[in-house]
Amino acid sequence: MMSFILNKKKVEELYNMYPKIKFVWTISLLVSLVMFLGACSDSSNQGNNNAGVGTTNQAQAKNNESVNSNSVVKPVLAAPATIQHLKGEMTFENVPKKIVVLDVQYADQMLALGIKPAGSVVAETDNGLPPYLGDKMGNIPLLGTYLEPNLEGIIAIEPDLIIATDYHNKIYENLVKIAPTIILQRNEDWQTVLLKFGQILNKQQEAQEMVNGYKQKISDLKTALANKMKGQTVALIRPRDKMIRLQTTSHRTSQILYDDLGLTPPQMAINGKDTSVMISLEVIPELAADHMFLLQDDTNLELTTKFQDTSIWKNLKAVKDNHVYVENTAQWIGYYGPIAINLIVDQIADALK
Repeated sequence: MMSFILNKKKVEELYNMYPKIKFVWTISLLVSLVMFLGACSDSSNQGNNNAGVGTTNQAQAKNNESVNSNSVVKPVLAAPATIQHLKGEMTFENVPKKIVVLDVQYADQMLALGIKPAGSVVAETDNGLPPYLGDKMGNIPLLGTYLEPNLEGIIAIEPDLIIATDYHNKIYENLVKIAPTIILQRNEDWQTVLLKFGQILNKQQEAQEMVNGYKQKISDLKTALANKMKGQTVALIRPRDKMIRLQTTSHRTSQILYDDLGLTPPQMAINGKDTSVMISLEVIPELAADHMFLLQDDTNLELTTKFQDTSIWKNLKAVKDNHVYVENTAQWIGYYGPIAINLIVDQIADALK
């Protein structure tokens, strides 16, 4: 803005000496006044517009402040991403900087896209994060278990976003007081979930490429196993509670074996309703599986060893043919992210090829 300092007496002399100047001076004053009021109006309108836009402009203002203070700026999404979840929908204009996940499968999803969560729970059967994720996670805060998240630990992180499952509906009201919270169905297809994370993290292309890569990997392995596994049955079992849990064709991991890879389940495992059935050691010979993937962890190691020492177990066809493959329980049925799923497929390939 330009400002002028004039001698008041000189102005009055000129004004009285030259009547024509009176008119010109008056017009000039009016023009100046209009221009001044217009500038004020523009400034006021700009302020009102900023207030009306709300979150978008407030977020932009914060971004500008961050730039001025040389701090990290949240990347702005190319287009706002709206995520549908069990409590409604949430729209993102910026990539959340600090995300807390209340299921390890979501940590897997984020790491697959190259982003570390700000904090994560652990599975109920693990003392910490699974080995396949541990190195990738570093020293991020561990926030209790999936079953009992540590709310105080979550508060301390001051997250921008919390991602939980339908199991956490009972603490949803507590979570939303801490940060915006998305509730996803825990058994939702991992590929669908990955694409949602791609939207939230501005990694849509990377997420789609991972889905496409998995489909190609499955197609190649299915072709490679087709002749060798023809007429062979494959079972997925887990010793538990003095019995053996047989994962049926409805189970998520079983679907990798039977739906994705086209392997044949034993008749006893075909079930369109229940994801598992319990059978006794005495009944397992009736399973008549040619191959068995046995899930083991620290909770069932003693029971598994006890079963393996029995004559019933030793006389199973799969045992005699050395077709029993011991795998980690949590990795196979606890973490349904792209990293874990691809590891499962690799382990299936190593066992059966």
